[in-house]
Amino acid sequence: MIKVRVKVKTLIKIIIGILFFIIFIVPSISMELGNHYINKYRMNKAEKFYDYYIKYPFGLRKDEALYKRSKCLMNNYIRYFIFLDQKQGGSVIDKDAVSKVVEINKRIIEDYPKSKYYSNAYKNILDTYIYSSNSKELKKWIAWGKEHDNEEIKRISILYDGYVYFVNRKYDEAERILTDYTMGIRDLDYIYYFLKGHIAFAREDFEKVEGYYKEAQDIRWGTDFSFFGTPVPYDRLYWLSELKFFSGQNRIKGRVTVDGVGIPFIEVYIQYTYEGISFPYNNFVAITDENGYFETIGIKDGEYNIGIGIGYPLLFDKVYLDKNIRSIKVDGDMEFNFEFTTPMRIISPKPGEIVEDNKFIVEWEEVEGADYYIVNSVAFENPEDKRNNIMTFWIKDENREYEIRDTKAVFDLDILNNEESLLGKILYSGDKLINPYFIIGYFHRGMEIPIIVNAYDRNGNKLNSSIPLATYYENVPSIKIEYGDFTYGEKLILDEKYEEAISYYENLLMEDNNNIEALRYLSRIYMVNWDEGKKDIRKSVDYAIKLYDLTGETDSLKALLFHIRFEEREQYKDLVEMINNILSKEDS
Repeated sequence: MIKVRVKVKTLIKIIIGILFFIIFIVPSISMELGNHYINKYRMNKAEKFYDYYIKYPFGLRKDEALYKRSKCLMNNYIRYFIFLDQKQGGSVIDKDAVSKVVEINKRIIEDYPKSKYYSNAYKNILDTYIYSSNSKELKKWIAWGKEHDNEEIKRISILYDGYVYFVNRKYDEAERILTDYTMGIRDLDYIYYFLKGHIAFAREDFEKVEGYYKEAQDIRWGTDFSFFGTPVPYDRLYWLSELKFFSGQNRIKGRVTVDGVGIPFIEVYIQYTYEGISFPYNNFVAITDENGYFETIGIKDGEYNIGIGIGYPLLFDKVYLDKNIRSIKVDGDMEFNFEFTTPMRIISPKPGEIVEDNKFIVEWEEVEGADYYIVNSVAFENPEDKRNNIMTFWIKDENREYEIRDTKAVFDLDILNNEESLLGKILYSGDKLINPYFIIGYFHRGMEIPIIVNAYDRNGNKLNSSIPLATYYENVPSIKIEYGDFTYGEKLILDEKYEEAISYYENLLMEDNNNIEALRYLSRIYMVNWDEGKKDIRKSVDYAIKLYDLTGETDSLKALLFHIRFEEREQYKDLVEMINNILSKEDS
């Protein structure tokens, strides 16, 4: 009997131990792993462990897990920068992710009113509505905060209410609202001084600006903070000290719109032309008001690049209408607008449409005012990964035209695989070729290729596109090629056996010195560094000229002009001159 009791007790202990491990230890491990990864800025890993903890039936730190889960998403609250000469972005966050942030933080407010994350959850909601340009919901939640009995919530609502009046250029009212703010919470005081500095900046009272930004800088320093829907502008004081174009008499006024409707809370930037996106983030010269209008500070005469910083969720399903200019000349007040619109529709192909012969058709809806259309295809460094290292390039129709006047065009795979625009965009890691498709062409059996159509007016301004600025390529019209087979030489190239491919094609030429495939691929292989020091421009030109003499094909010769580097121009001056003598003036 005693032995039986011992066994039962032991079994009970084991069961209790297992339950203790399941109920307390497993979720704690998950939480600590999430904290480990979030501290290492490995947000994708962190959010998985927080999700596990949130879904777990037990756990005393649900509020912490929820809050940190939302911070993983909010780490991607980076603005997409659109300038006249370029665009630049970071991690993509879509509307669903933004909605999830709001949902998570509302849950903290509703279920955990005593949580130490309560006030920050409220601030996260306000930041999210600014980032996603949702003025209506922002105002609603500011009003909610003003009526709250929590003092920190009230202070946050005052700051964000002041911000709304600031962007609406109601500076007196913004200042009046801030008189109700009570100092004493470090992070909120930090925001307070920045907002006071922003207001003084808009009023061009630069002595006060410097004082307020200095006060903010004295409170804290670093990039681990955000407010008003954007990362903290921690180096704005330094930016201002280096600014050369302010204190002028000229103002740029304009509007940011989507389908004619104004977008609020969009930051506007100005810098001297041809500097690239060189200044630190968030150093705006204006912010759009609730109706999308903006007005810059006074700037001096000069040639400038103007741009905006916009939240990623606004880019999904919207096209930016690029203007065919690279700078603006300012010598008086002027107007400049940024316009977005709903994408045009491609009728054919559908996503994943099969191509079983040498040609395929692209058809699209007509765009009012369009003078011509250009069809683009999309190439990926890794065809299995359609979200990284993406390039788009124009493709010629069967008549070898880029600019298409109709709303329908036919494309020939043989022409596309010899496109100089494709050959000019070879990808390297260091100085080594990393994608053999940029030798043989991309339009081969087994490839899925997204298709994009852009519409332009007679001045080259974009009127519409079939693809928004942010999207997932799984949803884009595309062709899947089930036509043709790879030759033996092409298989060697695809396997990156370039030495063997060269030997194979040189042997072919010994048997038939007019072998088109051999001449074409040997010219392309020697055009690039398929391995360190293997590039041989003279051999490439020799094969390309022989190919031209036989077929009149100039694609390899045009591509060579891309691949003779600037510092090599003198060395290959004779070859460049020879190529230019062959090509037409237009091609050169």
